[in-house]
Amino acid sequence: MADRTLYFVRHGETEWNRIRRMQGQWNSDLNDLGRQQADMNGQLLAGFDLQVLYCSPLDRTRQTGEIITRHVPLPLIFDDRLMEWNTGDWSGHMYADLPEKWPTEWEAWRSDPFAFRPPGGENYPDMFVRARLFLKDLLATPDQRIGIISHGMIGKVMVASLADLTPETVLDIRQGNDMVFRVQLRGETVTGLHHYDQGNGPREGLFLADL
Repeated sequence: MADRTLYFVRHGETEWNRIRRMQGQWNSDLNDLGRQQADMNGQLLAGFDLQVLYCSPLDRTRQTGEIITRHVPLPLIFDDRLMEWNTGDWSGHMYADLPEKWPTEWEAWRSDPFAFRPPGGENYPDMFVRARLFLKDLLATPDQRIGIISHGMIGKVMVASLADLTPETVLDIRQGNDMVFRVQLRGETVTGLHHYDQGNGPREGLFLADL
């Protein structure tokens, strides 16, 4: 039974992250801090002898991946299933403006953030479907040391899929732009969950919002 180690990398910070504008599957570029974070994570990943690098095709992950490959000389394999939560009509809007522009939908999101879909968008169960399809294909490969460059929402959905976490736990997970999650597997069984923060670690468990 094969042992695998998966490293889930979030893209570096973008200006939209900084000002709290909803990105979803829209494109935005890394800012100076984001490029520094991507470089730091590239240096971290260089020590893990990765065999393959998967990447979301959105600009911010593509830019992060290009910086990481300066330290990890592997081709980026782009997969649409790694794209961020589709925020539909909310894409491009400031978070602060959502309660005024979509008051009913905003309250629905607040009351059930796991099941809610923004207009024209997707919810967590939708993301779990595509995450599981991607992971099924990934686990069918012979690669044992794998890097996955994606986003804050779909990244934690993939980790949650592997670890069979509850919806409540999924909602509490936070992956900063400078954070890498490590999932160790034996077959399809998770044997270790750790995180790296600003290049430091591994630290036990995932980063949860209430810690």
